[in-house]
Amino acid sequence: MSVFVTNRGDTPLTIGYDGVLYDFKKNIPVELPESGARQLFGFGLDDREHILVRHGWIKLHSELEEGLKMLDRFVITNDRPVTNSSLPSAVGAIPLRSEKNVGGRPSVKRVA
Repeated sequence: MSVFVTNRGDTPLTIGYDGVLYDFKKNIPVELPESGARQLFGFGLDDREHILVRHGWIKLHSELEEGLKMLDRFVITNDRPVTNSSLPSAVGAIPLRSEKNVGGRPSVKRVA
């Protein structure tokens, strides 16, 4: 079974699980096996301290509260994210250049 992990923090995380690298960029849901979410983020576990130590986010038990805040930035859900595929994203898009004649029609090159 898969889950979806969304990084709500500002810092991207790239980490491997089962021979696959996963790139968790801000606000982009990533599909991950449930076992991977358990191992990487402590999904479903009560004690997640060893997860924080493995990531290097804490070194001392006194840092646990701050480390858990970092871990909580990764939101894990069972539901596939809903996307509005009817409207394409225009972020970063550059319109294609079309060559037009004076009359406003696209120019057509004829081959003899």
